[in-house]
Amino acid sequence: MRVLRVAVPRRPERTMGGDVSSSLIRRWTRAISDWGDPVSRALGVSGDLYVARFRLGLLLLLTLIPLTTSVAEPDLIENWLGLASIGVALLVALWFLSLAARPIPPAWLGFATSQFDVAIISLGFVSFVFAGRPIVATNSLVQYTMYYVALAGTGLRYDPRVCLSAGLSAVVQYGLIVAWVAFGEPAVYQASPVYGTFQWDSQMSRLQLLAIATVIHTSVVIRSRRFWLSSMRDRLTGLYNRGFFDEGLLRLIVIARQTSTSFSVALIDIDHFKHVNDRYGHATGDRALGRAADRLRDCFRDEDLIARWGGEEFAVILQAHPGTAAARLDAWRASLAADGTPPALSASVGVATYPDDGATPETLMRAADRRLYMAKARGRNRTIARDDGDAA
Repeated sequence: MRVLRVAVPRRPERTMGGDVSSSLIRRWTRAISDWGDPVSRALGVSGDLYVARFRLGLLLLLTLIPLTTSVAEPDLIENWLGLASIGVALLVALWFLSLAARPIPPAWLGFATSQFDVAIISLGFVSFVFAGRPIVATNSLVQYTMYYVALAGTGLRYDPRVCLSAGLSAVVQYGLIVAWVAFGEPAVYQASPVYGTFQWDSQMSRLQLLAIATVIHTSVVIRSRRFWLSSMRDRLTGLYNRGFFDEGLLRLIVIARQTSTSFSVALIDIDHFKHVNDRYGHATGDRALGRAADRLRDCFRDEDLIARWGGEEFAVILQAHPGTAAARLDAWRASLAADGTPPALSASVGVATYPDDGATPETLMRAADRRLYMAKARGRNRTIARDDGDAA
């Protein structure tokens, strides 16, 4: 089970004139290569659950369209094909909802569901061709606009890779359908009283619009991610802020409760930090906090969540049992004390474990805080992980 850590967001690059397109490509490349981290996955999980519920509700509403038209015009085979397609889609949508509701959904779920949304629309077009109505496959405005509904849903996965892959699939699939009909179904060039005739310029415009919609949705997700990361970070240290830590702890407790797993949390206080500010000045104190934060980043893993709790205090969530967590925190504390860079720093640490020391965020952090004060009372520069005052 993994928690929450991502790279610090980069500053946007300034561009002029012809550099705009190349800068856009660089930003997209960076955003896509950085994606897949635990924070993005956590956002994607919540988005997939929302989309799964929305998909099921939308399909139930859409069922009314072919159901009504099938009753009103039972001789039109496309109405029955549409009803059958939605029936299949409803069954798959129920399965996807069950997967999205799991404590830890499959990592592939966002890609699979977005591809399914596109494929089920394309399947509707194909069914029209096999039913002997190729002009419906290329000229149906209602069926075509469903691609845009599917592409809009990709943005709720908060993953630009999902947006791009789904958009590319829509363009390729619709393009193949158009080519299949244009070169293999001569009847489409005959005028239809309802759907008109096949026109290449109209079909090329549709493909271009799908590509443009893909670019827009991907850009929105990438820009939104930059704002999310900025709001999650403490500006001085680059670590997560307390608000994000609280959200991450609550989310992890829910998952741990459902999966019967455990983890540890720690509160860290830099010893006598007021004396550092008084003697060296606040600018040096800020640099000292940054140094402590850098060492925390170096000593812990991607699975761990590190945050600035407030002032000179830090908080950490560790995917480890009490003994291992205390040992790793003690190693960090020793490395900080051994650093020869002035001003010299030491730290006191209190450790608590879910569920032994608390089953809620409040009780868990209260236990860690109590042990932090025990470490201070026993002379500071130590790690306490049990109420008897021992490190582990």
